[in-house]
Amino acid sequence: MSLEDVRIQIGSLHTLEKVQDIEDGQKTPNGCRHIEKLDDGAGCLGACNGCTNSSAKPASSIQEIDPELLRTSLEDRMAYVRDFIMFTAKDQEVLNKVAPLVHDAIPQIVDELYAKLFEFDITKKIFMERNEGFDGPLPQTLEDLSLDSPQLVYRKIFMKAWARRILTSDFSSLKTWSYLDKVGIMHTGVKSFKHRTHAMPLVVPYRDCALTLGWVENVLHTAVLRLPEEQLPMGDKISAVSALSKVIWIQNDLFARHYIEE
Repeated sequence: MSLEDVRIQIGSLHTLEKVQDIEDGQKTPNGCRHIEKLDDGAGCLGACNGCTNSSAKPASSIQEIDPELLRTSLEDRMAYVRDFIMFTAKDQEVLNKVAPLVHDAIPQIVDELYAKLFEFDITKKIFMERNEGFDGPLPQTLEDLSLDSPQLVYRKIFMKAWARRILTSDFSSLKTWSYLDKVGIMHTGVKSFKHRTHAMPLVVPYRDCALTLGWVENVLHTAVLRLPEEQLPMGDKISAVSALSKVIWIQNDLFARHYIEE
């Protein structure tokens, strides 16, 4: 083999090494694995010594949350919960949109809810206590309590108002969250509403509050999905179901915070 042949082979090896470098990602001299800028603006894959690519994305920051404020400040708690569950203005918009479409179904939904609560003695017996403002007769035994008892009709008024409120409220206002928070408080026996200052304590186990919310969520989902397509397109139905799930779970959190030691 001549000296010239050896030079040619060495040159070929150098060429292959350069090709391999390109295929492996074209390493820069300082060791940074770099890619050319793409049409979408992507640049360097990570921070490295000597890399000055201005399109490199900074490391994502982590939010600092004060657990004590979550316990003591409703405003801070709602900011955290809404951010975590991704409840946005679009959710409020679709809830407000669907509200008039299911408005007429709410009385039946409430009737069905109380029928469900009457299926179990531990949930039915809660309604044996007298409500503030109700002066009518009360049944003497659990068996005497019926779904059309005057006090049950009285109690249903509150439930209908709550169901309509979660669909029509301004969720950018702290007053809305304060109302839902008071709904949670009142079930613990603490007087949260002014009109209940002199009422007998209403004490409902958290277990049954959570189960009731789960039942309501399912029924409202069904009511939305059954709407005719010309009233609410499928895309809006999906958004409405998602928004309903979020607001029901937020209400659940506003029950849990008054029952569970965190």
